[in-house]
Amino acid sequence: MRRGHDVRAAAAARLARALVLLLGLLGAWLAPAHADHAELRLGILAPRPLEVEERDWTPLLQALQRQMPGIGLRTRLLDYAALDAAVRARELDVIVTNPAHYVALRHTHGLSTALATLVRRRHGVESTAFGGTVLVRAESPLRRWQDLRGRRVGVPHDESLAGWHLQRHELRRRGVPEDDITWERIGLPQDNVVLALLEGRVEAAFVRDGVLEAMVAAGRVPPDRLRVLQRQDLPGYPVAVSTPLVPEWPVAVMSSVDDDTHRALTLALLHAHEDAALRTGPLAGFVPPQGYTAVERILRELRVRPFGVPQLTWRETLQVNAGPLALAGAGVLALLLFLLGLLHQKRRLRQALREQSRLLDELAITAKTFDSYQGVLITDAQGRIVRVNRAFETITGYGPDEAVGRTPGALLRSGRHDAAFYRTMWQALAEHGHWEGEIWNRRKDGAVYPEWLTISAVTDAVGKVRHYVAIFSDISWRKQAEAQIENLAFFDPLTGLANRRLLLDRLQQALRQARRNARWGAVLFLDLDFFKSINDTYGHDAGDAVLRIIGERIRAVLREQDTPGRLGGDEFLVLLPATFERRDDAALAAQTVADKLGTALRQPITHKDQTITLTLSIGIALYGDGAAGSVADGDATQLLKAADLAMYSVKQAGRNGVAFFDPEMEAAIRQRHQLQRDLAHAIEAGELRLYLQPQVDVRGRVVGAEALVRWQRADGTLVPPGAFIPLAEETGLILPLGDWVLQQATQLLRQWQGDAALAALRLSVNVSARQFRDPGFGERVQQALAQQGVAPGRLELEITESVFLEDLDHARATLQALDALGVSLALDDFGTGYSSLAYLAELPFDTIKIDQRFVARLGQHSRQDEAIITTIIALGRKLRMQVLAEGVETEQQENYLLSHGCHLLQGFRYGRPMPLEQFEALVHAQPRDPV
Repeated sequence: MRRGHDVRAAAAARLARALVLLLGLLGAWLAPAHADHAELRLGILAPRPLEVEERDWTPLLQALQRQMPGIGLRTRLLDYAALDAAVRARELDVIVTNPAHYVALRHTHGLSTALATLVRRRHGVESTAFGGTVLVRAESPLRRWQDLRGRRVGVPHDESLAGWHLQRHELRRRGVPEDDITWERIGLPQDNVVLALLEGRVEAAFVRDGVLEAMVAAGRVPPDRLRVLQRQDLPGYPVAVSTPLVPEWPVAVMSSVDDDTHRALTLALLHAHEDAALRTGPLAGFVPPQGYTAVERILRELRVRPFGVPQLTWRETLQVNAGPLALAGAGVLALLLFLLGLLHQKRRLRQALREQSRLLDELAITAKTFDSYQGVLITDAQGRIVRVNRAFETITGYGPDEAVGRTPGALLRSGRHDAAFYRTMWQALAEHGHWEGEIWNRRKDGAVYPEWLTISAVTDAVGKVRHYVAIFSDISWRKQAEAQIENLAFFDPLTGLANRRLLLDRLQQALRQARRNARWGAVLFLDLDFFKSINDTYGHDAGDAVLRIIGERIRAVLREQDTPGRLGGDEFLVLLPATFERRDDAALAAQTVADKLGTALRQPITHKDQTITLTLSIGIALYGDGAAGSVADGDATQLLKAADLAMYSVKQAGRNGVAFFDPEMEAAIRQRHQLQRDLAHAIEAGELRLYLQPQVDVRGRVVGAEALVRWQRADGTLVPPGAFIPLAEETGLILPLGDWVLQQATQLLRQWQGDAALAALRLSVNVSARQFRDPGFGERVQQALAQQGVAPGRLELEITESVFLEDLDHARATLQALDALGVSLALDDFGTGYSSLAYLAELPFDTIKIDQRFVARLGQHSRQDEAIITTIIALGRKLRMQVLAEGVETEQQENYLLSHGCHLLQGFRYGRPMPLEQFEALVHAQPRDPV
């Protein structure tokens, strides 16, 4: 019985709504066209203290009132609950609120589409968008969105878009469940959430962007106490932000506002920014409405109001609609009386029905087109303009009086499209009733601009075309953005010269042209000598300024047909096109250009009262018909490498000069490539050998060895380490090479376990910087030790200081993991790089190795080297580390080192690197310690 009652109640509610709608339509026929609003009731969401909101909004509201002298504004600043209550009670005409609240009110109370979007001014920059920020304390370990799992996070309010929903959406995108986070609802204003973070009540704070900067500016938050998590890099955006941006607050009206007032308010909003009183202050006016579909999509995905609200019961529906039902009852009575009158006035009824058809037609057109910030024009079936909106006038410059009666083609056609283009457009309209695409039109002032145009045919009940509705928007901004993207893709942002990508494309084109026309050209590779010292001495700002000036000077020297570019860092390239019939002419022209560049670029540069003088090394590679001395038969990369190699020869010769690429250099390149392929084969074919160099203690007894790799080709010849180790570093082959050495070393230690003379020896393995930075290095060391069953302490890994220069945190973590395994760690070549006592204090090294360059100068009365060695030994002893000296060759060096307390020695005096069998024989031959 209750279910049947519910069904009847629902049917009654639907009937009442239908009657109200029909009564409203009939009232529209009989009522005047518009009802003037002498006063507009404006409601504004005010989440902050009332005095702050009044101070910010007053100038903008006064400017808006001056734009509408005939309509009074009565403004109320309300919080979320009060604003919702005022909307439900129909106490407001105009609403200004945040986008999420606007979407909810539009779905539940029928707000209009947005009339305009608010413009805020922050730090002197105007913006029509905003986002959310995630704040953490400066010392917090939180770095990424995923780090918020299991944390206490403070939020201001459940309705806050930038203080909760945007951040929740980012967490959802990254797979972080909301249930894994403890939410603390602090309450408005959003400053309270920041204060809760500072007081330690929460570990992270979600607030709107700009809140932190405002509190810092007011002196309420120390600038170094907080930082922004997952900070986005948005050029030109005035404040820090953690999420994508959404449009600023919209302005919308209730359905009670008539069309004339609607339009007057829209014009006032869009012209308010012209008021001089708004040139300062936090609110700068309004712009045409932005799209809020992204906000609606976010709310739908998060299933929050209005998309997560449960359906009302029939009792709640009756309670909510009690007023409309009463009105519907009165409407039913009035409708019955009206219908009785219509029975006696058939003629008036037919006239009313025709008027209704015309009104519905116009309403359909208006509802479809004119409630938009985009340009709109309506034509009749013959294509003559019958109506345009305000945005049409703004975009094209033509007013309604100039446009009505003319065709769009006669008024706006730019001349950039041929007749076939327009035939295709009209064919689509005839077949589908719709066309959409990009088109170029002409404004009243003659300027040609791109627009995105949508044309729809409006038909009557029998399908006959009555009107065409065109909606368009100026997309000049998009074209400009595309041009900027193209500029970023092909040009260096610092100097404005061509970047590597564009240079390689131009080089490839030049090579094809040279082959096709049998002409010669040249490529000049420029490298600034000792440029790093400028950054180290004057700072990176000075380095960037110097590079910009160098770029300007290069452009000034070259001809229009030449292509200058920047490859990166301090490396520049100049492409001279293939216009010379003879190779010698191209070489002479390249030399001339190189001389001019050298003269121009060596001129002193003044930066902040500092005079900077540079020299440069220039390598030249000719390209042409494939004859000797050119690389025309190769590709752009080979040509670039040839010029680079020529420049490198200048560097080797002392810098500050010019050199041409020649066939010998090309042969060296080919030899290098062949060596790379042979090395890759050697690793797989087992051509590598492990050589050992003894390490002795103060008694001269062998206590360990350094494992060194040697390459023995199939024919028995040995390739020097200096020939293939640097090559392996550059090509990445050092990773499989290093893994091979590690496996061989652990296997050797396992073999030694059964030999009493060898079981106690420690084996030292060099680890390259590239191998050390590989993410799986520590795991591979652990696996190798576990597979062979070797005690970790018998394996020593030698690390150079270069691994700490790029990422000290990663290096520290890797070393600590290796130390936890029990592996012995040695700092190799100490004192030759950027040695820092902080490394020794922070990092778990067991051994310091004195570089052989210091040891080699002992006995030459080099007090500086002696001081360095004694200092390193003393430092190692103080830190309880072993000190090993490399490169010991003479008795004098040995005596000096031992007399100053050095623990271990290594060098030719005790043995050169030797095969495994020879090393083991050496250890077996030495006398054993008495038991």
